[in-house]
Amino acid sequence: MRALAGWRHFAALALLAVPALLPAQDELGLGKMWTFEKPPLGYLQREYGFQPDEAWWNRMRLASLRFGKGCSASFVSAQGLILTNHHCVRDQIAAVQGEHDWVRDGFVAGELAGEVRLPGLTVQQLVRMTDVTARVDVGVGVGIAPEQAEQQREKNRELLLAEARAAQPDLEPQLVKLFHGAQWQLYQYRVFDDIRLVMAPHLQISHFGGDPDNFVYPRYAIDFSFCRAYVDGKPADTSAFHFPFSDGPDEGELVFLTGNPGTTQRLLTVAQLEFLRDVRYPRISTMFDSRLAVLRAFTAKDAAMEKRLRTSILSLENGQKLYRGELSALTDAQVMGRKRDSEAAFQKRAEQRGHGEELQVWRQLAELMHQKRELDAPFAFHSAGGLPLLLRALALVEWAHGGDARLLAKAKAVECCRDAVPEALFADHLARARAALGRGDRYVAALLGDREPQAAVAALVEGSKLADAAAFDALVAGGKTAVDASADPALVAARTVFALNRESQQRIAAVEEQETRLGSQLAKLLFAVYGHDVTPDATFTLRWSDGRVAGYPCNGSLAPWRTVFHGLFARAAEFDDKHPFDLPAPWLLAKDRLDLRAPVDFVCTVDSTGGNSGSPVVDRELQLVGLLFDGNIESMANEFIYGERTERSVCVHPQAITEALGKVYGATRLLRELTR
Repeated sequence: MRALAGWRHFAALALLAVPALLPAQDELGLGKMWTFEKPPLGYLQREYGFQPDEAWWNRMRLASLRFGKGCSASFVSAQGLILTNHHCVRDQIAAVQGEHDWVRDGFVAGELAGEVRLPGLTVQQLVRMTDVTARVDVGVGVGIAPEQAEQQREKNRELLLAEARAAQPDLEPQLVKLFHGAQWQLYQYRVFDDIRLVMAPHLQISHFGGDPDNFVYPRYAIDFSFCRAYVDGKPADTSAFHFPFSDGPDEGELVFLTGNPGTTQRLLTVAQLEFLRDVRYPRISTMFDSRLAVLRAFTAKDAAMEKRLRTSILSLENGQKLYRGELSALTDAQVMGRKRDSEAAFQKRAEQRGHGEELQVWRQLAELMHQKRELDAPFAFHSAGGLPLLLRALALVEWAHGGDARLLAKAKAVECCRDAVPEALFADHLARARAALGRGDRYVAALLGDREPQAAVAALVEGSKLADAAAFDALVAGGKTAVDASADPALVAARTVFALNRESQQRIAAVEEQETRLGSQLAKLLFAVYGHDVTPDATFTLRWSDGRVAGYPCNGSLAPWRTVFHGLFARAAEFDDKHPFDLPAPWLLAKDRLDLRAPVDFVCTVDSTGGNSGSPVVDRELQLVGLLFDGNIESMANEFIYGERTERSVCVHPQAITEALGKVYGATRLLRELTR
């Protein structure tokens, strides 16, 4: 009995460590992705007794970065050193590694001259924010038709961006729509376009546990990499804004996350979520499953193919588990029950505040979802399915039917050499199209007929001359007449795909235009009723979130707030060092040098989603205490309605990084820079 009482006491302490949400947050489940232009200072003071000044906010903002096209990062030294996740820079490493295998084996630049440029990679630093709501709405009077209003706003937005570029040509402007246009912000970024790789660990240590451990906790992945920003050939001067490394957080400590969350769907109605649950998510989950099966069949036979397809498979595995987790949340009666309750609370509050007439938006969205269900599969499958030859043919047909010369350039740019991988993926696309649409569908009948997918793809590719430059040029010279008359099987298929794809796109666009308009009304109603007590959905722009370091009840036991190196080696031993629980040889050799009680990963209650990968976690003094790389499986429901009961963000502990640098990789130059 004493043991049981002690467990209950420990569990109660873990739950009490989680801060209370603002009433509106708790009521609606919209989360804590706060924007920097209007932080809830009263909430921070009331909840944590913390009141940071303007300089604190500016430094946190300037040290935070948008990394590439889908991740976050931060400056962590005075010399432009950037910390992000290994999985955020993995593709760029693969592109420059040549005959080496730096993705698999890791990379350490021993000196500045050895840091390797990553072409095409940029990071963006948000340096200025301006409320331009009034400017966007200039000329939009009461009673103006919705189409005219949007045309006027578009003109206003174009003018604002032109003015911003003229006034500050060294900054990249972006107009950010919040609450679906209830607010507009002009964000201006400093762009660093000379980014170089400094250090990356082994893939297997950054991805330890592989797909089985993805989106779960306890966790032992050390998912980090270092890059550096250069200006005029020299390391950027970031002495005024960076997050110094610390020894990490304590249990229960207040921490802050900054980063660029991509999208959330917390403003969607119950009817919209039911569409996702019943139609879109099952379709996409099936696509991930079948594509992975295709790619794994290739890698099982050929080591060179494994290297080529490795990052693609990792991305697909991540997407597969993400959609499975989110679909599981959508099929959870408790999650959907919370969503219905929050929707009812919103409607009640809106009616109490005189917005009763606007409640019809929920009914209208529900009616629209019935139409969208019928259109989803045709829209998804009436396409080229990623086959290069068909993409070239489709661009040529579109050009012949009134498209401009850019389509010809697009068609020529498509690599159409024989490649078994895209051909197998297209065969899979056709098989799924037949299953979803039926044999009587015009697309299925035209591209498959009575043949099996593999035979149909082989006939299409082997019978077409479109990959030949001379044949392609002859068709271009003949214009629309030649393209329409050609019996080339790729063009015959493309003419059908073009017609069906255009029809599907037009039908779905009409529905989604209405959905967007109704969603905008709903978001503006939200802002009218709750104001700044709630946060807008994510837009892949800079946000911050508050939370505490806290474990949670899990599977009838407790998940600890942090894991340690003892657990890393134990997990490998428990699975007999078999992949994906194997450790790279240098890590096995370094075991006796490592502090096995040092933390590896930890969890906290900050609000994160896709796009936050690589986000820094900092303390009150703006010291780096963690690096976000994942969420637990329970947090998948946060895509639709936020909670802090067992939902957690998973972060790399800074001691795991410094242990790795000093005792495994011999990266003494980098370690000195971090601890200087």
